Amino acid sequence: MTNPQNNQNSSQSRVKDLFVIFILILVFSLILEQTIRFYLFGTDSLSYHKMKSVGSMGYTGYLKKSDLPGVVYEFKPGIDSYFKLANFQTNSHGLRDKEYSLEKPDNTFRVAVIGGSFTVPAGVEIDEAFHSILEKRLNNEHPDLNYEFINFGVSGYRINNKLSTLKYKALEYKPDLILFILDNSQFTEDDKKEFNPKSKKNQFFQSFTYKLISKIKLFKNDRKHQESLDDHLRGLKEFDFALRDLSRISKNFNIPICIVVLDHDYSHYELSGKIKKLAEKNSLYYSNTIPLFKDMDLRDMTIYKIDIHPNGKANQIFAEAIYNDLQNQSLIKKQISK
Repeated sequence: MTNPQNNQNSSQSRVKDLFVIFILILVFSLILEQTIRFYLFGTDSLSYHKMKSVGSMGYTGYLKKSDLPGVVYEFKPGIDSYFKLANFQTNSHGLRDKEYSLEKPDNTFRVAVIGGSFTVPAGVEIDEAFHSILEKRLNNEHPDLNYEFINFGVSGYRINNKLSTLKYKALEYKPDLILFILDNSQFTEDDKKEFNPKSKKNQFFQSFTYKLISKIKLFKNDRKHQESLDDHLRGLKEFDFALRDLSRISKNFNIPICIVVLDHDYSHYELSGKIKKLAEKNSLYYSNTIPLFKDMDLRDMTIYKIDIHPNGKANQIFAEAIYNDLQNQSLIKKQISK
């Protein structure tokens, strides 16, 4: 006959064993997660404030609805925090840049830089951004003239957002030149015409172990990557209409507009050639950063291993490519006409 006391002891022992196993799995998972974080982010993984900035812009609370037609959303003014580990501040006009007056100062050559997350640039300190590098370089080379590169980039902006930003924001600053950025060779439109804010999320608590596994093919030219390129090619006709609009703006306001393919992925080179033909067809200037990345490993050019955004090194190369193209096309004035 079975002893009830023995059965009870055996049951309690199993519960204890399961509890111990659960604790061991939990401890192992936490150690693995922190190891993965250190592998991905180094000592930044030890900072709570930085780690909660790693993720999508949509969950940060940095965005707000725009009252301007077609812009849809924009950065909130006066942000002082982090995004993708980098310091992230916006000025009083909601631009990720230093303060610029709406009225252009005398003896100033002003450049409006309009783009998306590569232009922001996500995960890069603002003084390492390609437009900051260009501004500093030109001011050093030509101290008798003041150069301003004003950053209108906002994460997630597509062609329609950028066009509206140009029309209703950038032109107010009276630019002498407009750099219309195609971030990651992106030229398709966003179907979302209204801003639907996401709930703010503390991204510190996400699993980077899962994220690393799910993005293991991020830098490979797999079928999904090819499908993305095919979608872009199908959007060339609509893109041509957008370029016509830009061409009209350029002529009406007598401001040169340069289409800039801002990309560090050499697999997009063929696509960039099609963009160039459309830009030239519409009498727009053109700059392409892709050729300088021909013999480089894409993984060395990203902010970290699970994010495709260009790092500071890539931004230096961007600046060099754009500088050369602007000089070759005589788009940078050395003096202001009296």
